[in-house]
Order: sequence, then structure tokens, then C-alpha cells
Amino acid sequence: MVGPRVICVTLLVLLVVPALAVAEPPDFSGVDEAANDAVASGEIPGVVVLVGRGDEILLHRAYGARRLLPKPAPMTPDTIFDVASLTKPLGTTLAVMALVERGAINLDAPLGRYLKEFRGRAFNQVTIQRILMHSAGFTAYPPNGTVAAGFPAAAAAIAKLPLDYTPGNGFQYSDTGFILLGEVVRRVSGEPLDRYLERTLFRPLGLRDTSFHPREGVKARIAPTQFANGRLLLGEVHDPRARLLGGVAGHAGMFSTAADLARICRLLLNEGALDGRRVLRPATVRMMWERASVANGTRALGWDVMSPFSWAMAPFFPPGSVGHTGFTGTAVWIDPPSGVYMILLTNRVHPDGGGAARVRELRVRVAAAVGAALFTPPLPAAGPGSPAADPPEPDERSTLPPAPTAAARVRTGLDVVVDEQFAAFAGQSVALVTNQTGIDAMGRRAVDLFARAPRVRLEAIFSPEHGITGEANAEVPHGRDPATGRPIWSLYGPAQRPTPQMLHGVTRIVVDIQDVGVRYYTYLTTLVYVMEEAARRAIPVVVLDRPNPITGRVVEGPLMDPDLQSFTAPHTVPVRTGLTIGEFARLVAAERKIPVSLTVVPLAGWARARWYDETGLPWVNPSPNIRSVTQALLYSGIGLLEATNLSVGRGTDTPFEVVGAPWIEPNALAEGLNRLRLPGVRFEPVWFTPTADPHARVQCGGVRLSVTDREAIRPVTVALALARELRARHRDQFRPESIQNLLVNRSTMWAFLRGDILARLVTWAETDRSSFLNRRASYLIYR
Repeated sequence: MVGPRVICVTLLVLLVVPALAVAEPPDFSGVDEAANDAVASGEIPGVVVLVGRGDEILLHRAYGARRLLPKPAPMTPDTIFDVASLTKPLGTTLAVMALVERGAINLDAPLGRYLKEFRGRAFNQVTIQRILMHSAGFTAYPPNGTVAAGFPAAAAAIAKLPLDYTPGNGFQYSDTGFILLGEVVRRVSGEPLDRYLERTLFRPLGLRDTSFHPREGVKARIAPTQFANGRLLLGEVHDPRARLLGGVAGHAGMFSTAADLARICRLLLNEGALDGRRVLRPATVRMMWERASVANGTRALGWDVMSPFSWAMAPFFPPGSVGHTGFTGTAVWIDPPSGVYMILLTNRVHPDGGGAARVRELRVRVAAAVGAALFTPPLPAAGPGSPAADPPEPDERSTLPPAPTAAARVRTGLDVVVDEQFAAFAGQSVALVTNQTGIDAMGRRAVDLFARAPRVRLEAIFSPEHGITGEANAEVPHGRDPATGRPIWSLYGPAQRPTPQMLHGVTRIVVDIQDVGVRYYTYLTTLVYVMEEAARRAIPVVVLDRPNPITGRVVEGPLMDPDLQSFTAPHTVPVRTGLTIGEFARLVAAERKIPVSLTVVPLAGWARARWYDETGLPWVNPSPNIRSVTQALLYSGIGLLEATNLSVGRGTDTPFEVVGAPWIEPNALAEGLNRLRLPGVRFEPVWFTPTADPHARVQCGGVRLSVTDREAIRPVTVALALARELRARHRDQFRPESIQNLLVNRSTMWAFLRGDILARLVTWAETDRSSFLNRRASYLIYR
């Protein structure tokens, strides 16, 4: 194979010039670094990036090679790409919406109104809107044989396939649905999809390089994809089902350039008009971008908003943005309020179909660089700096019970229930959500205690991440408890919520799990999901409270952005929550208006200032890599770095106490960090060899974090300082963008990527702290 050459062709950067001052040009150096690194990896031959704001093109550059075979050629900004699934939002969806605007298609109508093959009862709930939102129940990809004969036979063949789930009750990204939408356009308009789009969109916008079948005169500018049936695909669609359909399909098949796609983006940002030509009404565009919740995320009509497919880019663009990706390595993301859009085109499948992981990294890095360059909200007023311990607010003091004396023995909620001989559960069939941490002061399992409790039936057991024993580091299967014979339903696998089958016969759900006081610890999400499902079935929930092991006095780190909710971001609380699991349950149930009957059995003898090792309770590792109070404390900050290309000590004896990578020089890093004089911590140079990802069995240089004052240390600030120092020293190697996976706060992440000083980062991170303290005040149980 001919190695790719790194070539950068720059067209033009247009500067925004306000009336009285010349604005600083956006810094797109991060885009250049990301694209050049992708090309240099040898996994992606070439890249084109275009960034616009309104009618201005801010960046349009090409990198690497358009093709490697049969003869290398450089990438150019006007290269024509197979845009793959960008066909869905930028082609098929616009065709459907134009027909909706004409009154020819009703979004709420069943598919059978337009395709007679789908008029059976099984398809009554398969509506056009649900197909556009990938919630119609269709399989992800139809077997090739169902489409091989083309339409109309393909419609009859697909109609014979069973639905994967009840329409409207799930989400599954589905090429099948969009293949059918392409046929809907043909039957309703009387024209094949390509001709309809040519007449209504491509020609009116002057898109000379956009089509389903590129003309002979432009083939020299087309980026080939990979080999199929012994020939290199050049100007022929890469997707095999689209190829079987003659190259024209609703899910894939369009070819275009970055410049042409930019004109479509501008059309949509201008609410359906461009250069004096109206293609869609403003109301139609607004309707298309209206959001709706689906399982596992949020979609718009034909567009992604927040789903597993968009996680690479959505966290770096403001809330309200929309976009899509394509299999060949393409992506578009648009922020309607600001008028900013980003187009990323690659030929990552050339010539052998590889580059999937690399293109995901490229999307993350380019979106992060564009977001940091263009989305800069005003810096908030100076915050409190490094957050101090939080005494109760004045209005809390009259309602909270007196703080216990330091010598008071702490009893967990489970201990309290045991002392009361399970009176509250008499006559109940109980489902117990627990794991290895669910023990009483004598070390007895909650499972066994409930199984032996008088007049109580233990119906089922539910386990969170890491399983019932807390030892698993992957998805956990269902099982059965050997001692009691009761089923153990895993909530960390294909099912993350209790199902009706799992809850059959249950009259009470009891939650007894030791949390670590950190937002991204997934036991909190499991608790939220359990409360939501219990509410749907009118089953009361009882949380047996346990201490926050790193105290309930300190709140630190940014609140998550509400739209970035995920399994590691269950609610808008700071990174270090300052809550017990019972207090968290009270806050979430109230703020999310979960109609659940919730009871928290409080701790006895615990005060907010108490660390876990001051409670007298037996320590049980809450998860495999949190083996001490110190590690739990450091996890509340260093855990943010886990998704980057650093080792945080997993696979060592001291997880979260060491951080490193093979390319780090430890002494210089330790000296630089110690010069910051961060309270409560010292950094020592260290070499270590982890046995777990991401640098398993590779020696890493780095630092050991020595906690000198656990009351003073602020782990989130420490993590930001460490990441900032690494970015300054190892910009070519360190990949910090994935900090956003757990930080999930755009303003703080943008500030970090812009290179703001640490004090400004802390200000961004703590800007909503006071409002959160006011929010949580009503839900606190302890002084």
C-alpha cells in the first residue's frame, strides 16, 4: 500500500469584523492537529473539514490523500465524497418534509397509507414520524435478499420481516425505515428519490456536485471507497443495499462536496431559503428540528440530537444542536441558534474498509476544537475558588436533627431495619437492589437478613454494575443466589431497568448499596432507573441509607448539562455530590417529578463531616478499583481522566493514586504540578506498569498523588490541573477531549480546550455551585 502523504490545502478564513473592533480570528489549530494526526496514522487517507457561521465560511481545508489506489492523488477541498448516511438528513428527510409541507404526507399517518404492503394491523403504529426518528420497530438492516429485486418487490419482502419491538417503545437506528421512506417519496411524488431531490433541492440551490450518480466529468474528483467484487468503488455507492437498489436509496447513496453540503446547511439555518430561493417554509424547518425523547436518547425528524451515535460531537456543541454521521467517515453538525455548522468528510473505508475507531476519535477532536473556538459564553463572576466545606444553610439548621457526637456509633439504614425487626416490611414481597456492600454492622448480607426476616418474602435480587459480588468488570449476566435460591436480575447488561417480568409479584423495592459520593458512579443511575420503573408500576421504594464515604460537607465540580444525561450522568448534580444515596434519591425524585412512593431509612449517628473510616462500619470495596477511602476521594477527580489515553492506575495496587502514560517524563511533570501548590496533595514522580487498559503491560511514567490533607484537597481541581499540565507538556500525545465523557459540562470543557488558566477553569467549574447548594438544602437529612 502506498503510504498517505499529509497535505494541507487552505482555501480561506473569513474574519468576523464587528462595527467598532476587529474580532480575533477563531483558533482552528486543534482541527489541523486532529486531521493531520488521523492522516499520519495511516488509517484514514484524507480529510476535508468545512466550518461555517451563517453565510460565512470560517474554515475549508483538505488534508492527506483523496486516494491511495490505483494511483495516489492529493485530497482537495472540492473532492466529491460518498456521504453515506448523511443521505438520511440532507436528502431523504428534506424530500419527506417537502411533501409534508405540500400536504401529500402526514407525519402521523401509518406507513400503510403510502405503501400498500404495510396495511396490516401489525403496522398500524408504524408512522412516518416514527420512521424518521428510528422508533418504528424496524430491524436495523434488511437482509440483502429482501432488496435485491428492487422496488416494489422489496416493500413486500420487508413487510414479511417481524418488527424488532413495539413501535414507539424503543429506539433502533434503522436503514430499513429510511429505505422505505425513499420508496414513499417515489410513490407519493411520482418521481424516484434522486430525480425528486434534483428538481426540488439540488438544482434550486445550485449544487453542481451533489447527486446519486456522479456524472463522468467529475469522476477525477471523487474519493474512492473500498473494493467490492474485485473492483474499486469509484462513483458507485459503498453501501451494499443501496448498490442493490441501483444506487438510489433513502438511507444512503448521495455523493457531494463540503461546499455543496454547506449550502444545504445554510438553507436550513436560513429557515428554508437561500440566495432568494425558498425551498422549505420556516415552519417546516422548525418542525423538522423539534426534539422528542426516544429510548436511550433524543432525536429530531431525520436528525440526531443526543443518542449513542452522536456522543462524539453533541457534547461539544451547544444544547439545541443537531447532526448526523455516515459510515464512510462523514459527519455534519449544526447549531441553529448560533448559525454555526461543521462538515467533516473522510474516505476512511479506502481502500480496505478500516479506520472506524480512528474516525470516531477524529470526530471527537474536530467537534471539540470547533466548539472551543466558536462557543465562548461570558466568563461568570468570580466564584468561590476552590470550594470549601459546606456547612448547612441557615434555613437547614432548624429542620435537621442535631449532629451526633464524634463518638456516636453509626448505624446504616439496614442496621436500623434489623433493629426494628423488619416491621416496616411485614407482609411484603421484597425485591432487593444490592451487592457486596449491602451488609450490616456485623457483616451479614442484606440478602440473607431479608430472606430470614419474619413475615417478609424475598422475591428477587437486583444487582448493579460489577454484579452481586462486586468483582465483575464487564456486563453482568442474570443468575441465582446460592444461599437463598432467589433470582438475581442484573441491571448492568442488556437490561439496565427492571422489567415487568423481573418485578412480578413484588410489592416493595428495597435499595441497599454503598455509593461513593460521585456523580458518575453508576449505582446512582441504577437507583434512578429503579425509581422510575417502580413509579410506573406503583411499587413503593425504600432506600436504606449509607454514609457518603468522602463526607457530605464538600460539593465540587461542575453540574452536568441537562441534555447530556447518560448512564454515567443521571442528574444535574456536581461531580462530588455532597449527598448520601438517600439524600440523592430524595432530590432526584422531587426534581424529576418521579411519582414514586419513596421512603429513606436514615442513618443513625452519622454527621456530614464524617469520613467512612470514622464511622466504625466495616469497609467493603464498593467496586473492584476503589479499595480505600483515599481512592474513593481521588476517584471523584481522577476518574474524569479515565476515558483519555492515560492510565489512572487500574491494574495496579493503587488505582486512582497514580496517573501516567508511556510518553510522560515523570520528574518534570511532578515538579510542574508541585509548583501549583494545590492544597492537600503532593505529586511524586513514579514509573509503573498497569495490567489493565489503556496501557496494559506497558511501563508508564507519571505521578503518584499523595494526599497530605484530605479536608483541603479538591480532587476535581487536581484533575483539571493535571490535565492542563499534560496538555501543555504533551500536546502531541495527550488526548483530553474524552474528559467530557464524565465532565459533561460544555463551558468548563470549552475553557479547558481554549487553554484558560487554572483559576478560570475552577471559576467555570464552580459557577453553579451556590445554586446547587440552595437546591439540595430541602433534601438534606443530616447536619
